[in-house]
Amino acid sequence: MRVARTPQGRELTRSLTFKEGASQRRLPMGLPLCLRAGLRGELDAFVAAYHRMIETILRAWDHDPRLRRVLTVPEPLRGEIAAARDHRVHVMRLDLLPHPDGGLRVLETNANCPGGFMTAGRGRAAWRPLLTRHGIALPPSLPTDTPTWPGTWLTDLARRHTGIRPRTIALLCPRGANRNELEDYEAGLTAIGLRVLHADPRDLHIAPDDTVVAAGTSIRHAYAKISTRDLLDMGADAFPYLRAVRERALFVQNGIRGRFLGDNKLCLAVLSDPQFADLFPAADHRRVHPTIPWSRNIALCDDADLRAIARDRERYVLKRPLDTRGRGVLIGRETPPAQWTAAVEHALESAWLVQEYVPTARPPATPPDSNLRHDLCLGAVDGKLVTAVTRAGRDERLNVALSARPHPVYL
Repeated sequence: MRVARTPQGRELTRSLTFKEGASQRRLPMGLPLCLRAGLRGELDAFVAAYHRMIETILRAWDHDPRLRRVLTVPEPLRGEIAAARDHRVHVMRLDLLPHPDGGLRVLETNANCPGGFMTAGRGRAAWRPLLTRHGIALPPSLPTDTPTWPGTWLTDLARRHTGIRPRTIALLCPRGANRNELEDYEAGLTAIGLRVLHADPRDLHIAPDDTVVAAGTSIRHAYAKISTRDLLDMGADAFPYLRAVRERALFVQNGIRGRFLGDNKLCLAVLSDPQFADLFPAADHRRVHPTIPWSRNIALCDDADLRAIARDRERYVLKRPLDTRGRGVLIGRETPPAQWTAAVEHALESAWLVQEYVPTARPPATPPDSNLRHDLCLGAVDGKLVTAVTRAGRDERLNVALSARPHPVYL
């Protein structure tokens, strides 16, 4: 904060912005934060264990009926997920809340096209020279602090999984949808010499030779910026895209299972429920299980739990299993009783996640009369930590699509 008050700090604070939403409005980035010494090793081990457990769920989904009963998926996607054979989560973001006991609580996993990786990287890289000149010792840089990271990461990933180094990569996003990180990916890919195509997934088609064609060009590799809601809205128009990914004619990050199972909030019901402890390595379960708030598929709750959820709304949160950007999250203590009753009934019919309410923490050095709250988001590639960001705001739902502002975090 002292450095931010200098002329150089004020200019940097003014110039550092990020794009948000389909409108691509520019918003200010928050000041950087630094985690206290000694936490990096703990977080590395936690992210690696959590990643192994999520991939275990993907592998076990076929043959464990208990798992399929809890981890449900939308009807239009069931056939595609059952037919898919990918079991990897290549990239994910863990959204966590600091807890009064000094630990963390997991709120959800984003294993689709998680944003914020490069926003945090740009912020850390921009502040580092000024902070260092003012005598502030900082940890080493993280991979996403390098502007070309989106290009090198995606290219290396595609080569490892397909045996081919891409020359062209398509950036797939529905027209009019949120495009937040696509500018970063285009810049990173172009900087390392790759050709970039922009396409709507509905415009893909399969040629007679079974190659995938976008914008008149055959493609083998893509980055998919497609929300579940958009995909379901596409209906039959999404089938060529899904078929191409399922049959491995088109490689995208996280594939089909990584996307629709790994990203599914009902994974938390599996990680929370002791009946599933036998699925996981004992050491991983011991490390991760205490960080998971009580979470269940509400459609499987017994009568006693349902009465408690309906009666004590201050203690619970309802979450639509596949959604993003703070949508489909209903916090009981913010919801009028009649609306909560209706929401519980809808959640039962649609098999939503019900989760214990976890209070949001105040950022360090926050004035006592402030209602500012914050979280901690950890970005990982193949289970290795590559970025971190804190979102701070005045709402319970700390999402930059609402009122929160991202703060880069040095680890």
